[in-house]
Amino acid sequence: MIHLANILIAADDPSLAQELLQKIRGHGYEGRAVTSLDGALATVEQEQPDIVFATWSLEGGSGIDLARRLRQVPWGAGIPICLAATERNPGAKLAAVEAGADDVLMPPIEEGKLVARLRPLVRLAIMRAELRQRARAAARFGVSVPADLPAAPMPTGYPILLVGDDGAPLAAMLSGAAPSFAADPFIADEMLGRSNFDAAILATGANPGPYLDFCAQARNNPRLFNLPVLLVAAPGVISEEDAYHHGASGLLTTPVDPAELQAAVTTQVRRQRTRWVIRERLAETLADADRDPETGVYSNAFLESYLEDRVRFSTTHGRCLSMMFVRVPDIEGVRVHFGEEQAHHLRRQVAQWITGLLRAEDLTARSGENEFCLVLPDTPRAEAEVVLHRIAGVLAYTDFAVKEVYQPVKIWARVGAADLLPEDTDKTLVARARANIL
Repeated sequence: MIHLANILIAADDPSLAQELLQKIRGHGYEGRAVTSLDGALATVEQEQPDIVFATWSLEGGSGIDLARRLRQVPWGAGIPICLAATERNPGAKLAAVEAGADDVLMPPIEEGKLVARLRPLVRLAIMRAELRQRARAAARFGVSVPADLPAAPMPTGYPILLVGDDGAPLAAMLSGAAPSFAADPFIADEMLGRSNFDAAILATGANPGPYLDFCAQARNNPRLFNLPVLLVAAPGVISEEDAYHHGASGLLTTPVDPAELQAAVTTQVRRQRTRWVIRERLAETLADADRDPETGVYSNAFLESYLEDRVRFSTTHGRCLSMMFVRVPDIEGVRVHFGEEQAHHLRRQVAQWITGLLRAEDLTARSGENEFCLVLPDTPRAEAEVVLHRIAGVLAYTDFAVKEVYQPVKIWARVGAADLLPEDTDKTLVARARANIL
């Protein structure tokens, strides 16, 4: 059965554990439940779930004990951990974060909030799994990249953007932050285009509309897709459901408790920095030995080596995997009319555009003379096709500037996609995706 992630639920109340399992299964996740601290540790070591979700109390210990113990061992240091508090206690939440928890849910734990808060942790787990797959394939080409992630330290000196009139008082509550300020979402958008931030805090005031729109726009921007965005609003101004629907990472209500704000920001910043570490290591797997020298993306030899393991992993773990092809016949026309050097220049630009429109964990390889293969881990075909048509549209509407061609060059891309079926091998998946090129 295909699912999005494997989640271990640790709860001392078996009925609560089963209730949580039913909630996550309704959204495409799979998992199992344990009741004790020792049982959770043993399961993580043996099964390596994508995420650990634990309640505050466990048989033989607590959720905080579990987080602390996992962060002390190599096989648990990088696994995302989410804890569920039994009462609103900002000090306890901060203690959980300091112990290594990646998120802490305050009651009540409604289904929408649970799924919304798990989603970025699932994304982190996907990136982590892809790093292991990519590093293993790169090693066959003599490229050594560490695949294990150490436990993320408490962040210091982190750049954070505070938006709205109440940004300064919020910044004063944060330890270790390097704050910048924007009066409104419009100015914030300009600042995000110029600089990188580890998180944004939006103090909405009485008019939350522009701030909710900002969240939604960030989630549709490939560059800002992962930016943690916390909303701060007066009680009743924004519902949690509305905040998460628009893509917010969390919602705090005024008056804000300093410990709760510190805990919320720390988890988001630490998660963002972990993503950057994974992105850097994924980039390191693309080296001279496995790179296509003409386009700068992975070579076809690397693609073939990587795909065999990636398909096996996805099949064994019941995970989604989508493959897409982008073929650009117009590059051959440029070669015929203007020469090899011009075709090479255009081909490299196309590769860069495609890569720039994908996530860090997605892979681009040159699979033919003027053809590129895109592999999207843990992505259902419907989502992959949205990405594919966006890429085709961007390429079609871009005026390419080609060396010594004194006019804009327009291209048209032929595209096709397929998703992994249970009986697929890497070769049958490639064949079906190619057969779907239109």
